[in-house]
Amino acid sequence: MIIDSIVLDDDFVRTDAYWPAHRSSSQYASSGALIIELAAMQAGEPITLNSGDHWIRKSKVDALLAHIKQGLTSFNVTLPDGSTHNCMWDYSNQPLTAEPLRRETYPTANSWLVNVQLRLIKLD
Repeated sequence: MIIDSIVLDDDFVRTDAYWPAHRSSSQYASSGALIIELAAMQAGEPITLNSGDHWIRKSKVDALLAHIKQGLTSFNVTLPDGSTHNCMWDYSNQPLTAEPLRRETYPTANSWLVNVQLRLIKLD
């Protein structure tokens, strides 16, 4: 898996594979008639990737955090299935979470993290 230029293992699993193709909204007019609008979703599909129990080095998480802090409006992501998408980080939610494999007083770049979760928004 590749996020922009950051290469990660393909151990990430997508946890939100279903996304509706259409969205509707409804409201009542002043006459009491129900008005329903239906439209095809054009962009904004959430992509949530979770490493589960697979270990990831802290140096990779630090690289991802630095990428998040850049505030890029778009970048390419190659998912573990080989598909490539134009994405951005989901800043409306926490874009990245990670848990340490074990408690360390002074974690280094070689420390291991588990349950890394990445939240992106697909733009194409």
